[in-house]
Amino acid sequence: MKFLVFKIVLLCISVVCSNEERNDDIEKFVATSEWATLREGQSIGKGLHVRLNLQTGEKEAKLLSEEDRNTLDVKENQLTIKEDNVIDVGRVDDTLDLDQLEEGLKRVAKSDDNSETLTKKFRSIEELKKEMPNLGIKTEGQVLKDKIALLNSTSNSDVPSLIIVLEELEDLAHKYDNGQLLVTQGWMQRIGQLLEHSNEDVYRAALRVMSSAAQSNPPVQVHCIESGYLGTLISKLLSQPERLAKSSVFAISSMVRNLPAGLEVFSRLHGYNTLTTKLALSSLGSLQRAILTFYNDILEQESELNSGVVIGNLEPGAGMLCKKVAEILSDSGSSVDTIQEVLHFYSRILSFCNEDLNSSVTVRLRELLLLLGDEGFEETTSVIQKILQ
Repeated sequence: MKFLVFKIVLLCISVVCSNEERNDDIEKFVATSEWATLREGQSIGKGLHVRLNLQTGEKEAKLLSEEDRNTLDVKENQLTIKEDNVIDVGRVDDTLDLDQLEEGLKRVAKSDDNSETLTKKFRSIEELKKEMPNLGIKTEGQVLKDKIALLNSTSNSDVPSLIIVLEELEDLAHKYDNGQLLVTQGWMQRIGQLLEHSNEDVYRAALRVMSSAAQSNPPVQVHCIESGYLGTLISKLLSQPERLAKSSVFAISSMVRNLPAGLEVFSRLHGYNTLTTKLALSSLGSLQRAILTFYNDILEQESELNSGVVIGNLEPGAGMLCKKVAEILSDSGSSVDTIQEVLHFYSRILSFCNEDLNSSVTVRLRELLLLLGDEGFEETTSVIQKILQ
């Protein structure tokens, strides 16, 4: 800032000196309502609006507009810096001289000094962090550590307390840094142990914490896979009641979605066959929707990578998939959300299911086309039209 002030002073001295030594033959500046550049040594009349352009280094002047008169009367002959790299000297009632510019520049320097003073008045974030313990304020990392300590000290038989702590951990675990803290500090181990708890509500609460931490967090996803949690969930899935199975599917999805290496492990652990079989056996709409949403997500991911791996893994179970899709579509009790997921999935595996598109399904699709078209589901109706072609 001081260097800028020094340059402006030198420029202004040059301007003023050249004014004093100007040739009388140089014509007087004729002001208009538009900004015009002042030639070296050119004199100006009284009552003009004058500014110094920092980009070009030239003085510019114009006649005072009505707006200028309203604003510049208050700050007459004051110098201010504007955002467009222009120094506005305000209204000038006489030829611009060195004293006037120097006075304005002193104000600029004083303003700069004031900003330093203001900075000194406030403490840095690092200083505030050091004082937090004394003020009783904890960082999220400290809160997370305390919650894990509370979870470790809670007996497995105290189900209500376990659920409360797990719900509080779920709220913290969804943040990227907190999810990684659970891994790096070894705290995820306690969550994993609760996947073996006999109480369904504790199991689901532990799953939600793990899902929240793993969601779009690759280091946590890798940890869950390497620690065997993915394998545990897949092995439990077929024997679980549908309410629990839905939570397991969400957790499986959070561990492998957007992680190609995770999908490879999922395939080796017979995940596709397990989920497809569970879908074929299920009757609960929300579980069916959870599985189909997972399949749609990874098929969408695959379409971006153009790999063909996912669709290849689904092909062996195509018979079960096509039959279940037709069953869900034919069921008039299926929710709109479930139908939308089914249709998007069906459109992606059409090559497997053409022969299974029986007359009852065709009739149902035409009914849905009319129904959803009236409700404004343009994307879904376009999918139905694609299937019916």
